[in-house]
Amino acid sequence: MDIQPGERILEVGIGTGISLPLYPRNAEIIGIDISKDMIKRAGEKKQRLGYSNVKLCITDASEMAFRNGYFDKVIASHSIAVIPKPFETLKEIKRVCKEDAEFFFLNYAGSNDNLVARFEKALSPIRCRLGLGKVIDLEELLYSANFKIDFKDRVNIFKLCQIIKCRNNGV
Repeated sequence: MDIQPGERILEVGIGTGISLPLYPRNAEIIGIDISKDMIKRAGEKKQRLGYSNVKLCITDASEMAFRNGYFDKVIASHSIAVIPKPFETLKEIKRVCKEDAEFFFLNYAGSNDNLVARFEKALSPIRCRLGLGKVIDLEELLYSANFKIDFKDRVNIFKLCQIIKCRNNGV
């Protein structure tokens, strides 16, 4: 993700702030999470790193208070699958972003093998109880929310995670 000086970046599901060291200090970073504990932990990390350009908010991603067209880029790393209303969240993400905004989604993608995929689906309730979320078809969800997919690739050693880069269609 090429972040330019002065851009506004939204991280949906910032969690403990593990990604904070990756952000430049010359952009406005807003990290949201619905968990008060996660925001507290991210705040501690922000303070340790001395970031003054980062704002953290306890916010439901499906109902954000940001104005229309506010953000230049969005990253959601392993958060869409654990959000209770993923479709509504994607629509809300589009609303708070500029018309030409870029979106980066990283999510567990599941296996391409049919037998393994059925096994993963059967284990989905256990994944949810462990806080890992459901196995979702992120690509299908993005298309249904009218995102334009520019790039997608499976990543990590087992190719079980997927990164998808999208653009805002403005619709």
